Amino acid sequence: MCENLRDLLGDGIFVADGDQWVHQRKTASNLFTMRALRDSMTVVIQRHAVVLYDILQRASDNKETLDLFRLFNRFTIEAFAEIGFGVHMGCLDSDEEHPFQKAFDRAQRALLLRFVRPGWFWKTQQWLSVGAEGRLKQDIEVINATVLEIVEKALAKRSTVSNDEIGDEDKNIVTLFLDSVGGFASADSQQPDPMHLRDIVVNFLIAGRDTTAQTLSWFFLNLTKNSDVEAAIRDEIAEKLPKGGRNATTSATATMQDVSQLVYLEAALKETLRLHPPVPMAPKYVVEDTTLSDGTFVKGKSMIVLATYVMARMQEVWGPDAEVFKPERWIDAATGKLVNVSAYKFASFNAGPRLCLGVNLAMLEMKLVVAGLLSKFHVEVLNPEDVTYELSLTLPVKGPLNVKVSPAKLPTSPDFA
Repeated sequence: MCENLRDLLGDGIFVADGDQWVHQRKTASNLFTMRALRDSMTVVIQRHAVVLYDILQRASDNKETLDLFRLFNRFTIEAFAEIGFGVHMGCLDSDEEHPFQKAFDRAQRALLLRFVRPGWFWKTQQWLSVGAEGRLKQDIEVINATVLEIVEKALAKRSTVSNDEIGDEDKNIVTLFLDSVGGFASADSQQPDPMHLRDIVVNFLIAGRDTTAQTLSWFFLNLTKNSDVEAAIRDEIAEKLPKGGRNATTSATATMQDVSQLVYLEAALKETLRLHPPVPMAPKYVVEDTTLSDGTFVKGKSMIVLATYVMARMQEVWGPDAEVFKPERWIDAATGKLVNVSAYKFASFNAGPRLCLGVNLAMLEMKLVVAGLLSKFHVEVLNPEDVTYELSLTLPVKGPLNVKVSPAKLPTSPDFA
């Protein structure tokens, strides 16, 4: 299975096992602390959200159609590049899509094809450099060039800060791995191996960009289809975050504590993640014979697939309305608080030891962006019934997600940007 993914993911955390995986997870976990989320990551998200809102404002003023999925991809990779690696990619500075983004998306589609085609077929294409595999080689070159540039910038930035001077704002995934013990020097040098760092960066870029951008896109599609949900979220924002009007011009002010009050918004985001899991199918290699809790025997040295997209629609798990977009299922009617659902039932962020490291960052980023966006704009997806999925390792929207942007109609609107 890992052979199918190795060209893109290398030895990164998504395909690593054993001590290598333990080291990567333990090291990266030092980035995603609650203190970092509160003190530094919120500031980064809000700063890039200001640019996002400016783009939406221009679309509203000029009555232009906007590709929301593409915009969210540009936003999330820009924000995560700074949070995760301390670099500026410039994806929001231009309307043109960054070459890395195109190559990244095509590469993921090509790797998925390896799981549905015979091994001899794609390996022959790879050897001849034709078809999807020929294109993949070119895309990997683009990806490597961009990622190695990120690594180089992070290394240069780290070299200017001494161990005694480094603070939370200086920490990123590359510097954490540089400061960790073992596994980063090449065979003939004590210098860090750039390709090893490259693998780490690529894996975290997928996690940091795709999950959030895709969920936000499906979220606004769901709002277009469920105007009552949008109205309820707007009411909650107006009630719990009354910080100013839509036209206020002060800097971003919403905090992690502020958006933690938005229970219905979080429920709607989790319902979107349930029905549109970022990883719709998760292949797993069975190391040895085992028997599942329901008595199902699984043979060792075989591959199984955890179909999270299908699991979310199973009535025996989620009830007779499993296929319905219903944020209320996440809220206790008696207390008004969020219901605690097992990660083994709600598996959009994986479960157990491999539970997504960035789950809190993803939820914080989405709540900040949605709260700010809905306080200023109404976003309507055009032709919502035509929107479908793209073939990929993750669950992106196929083609453009064209939207019409107009001013929000709220008696009072929180000022987030």
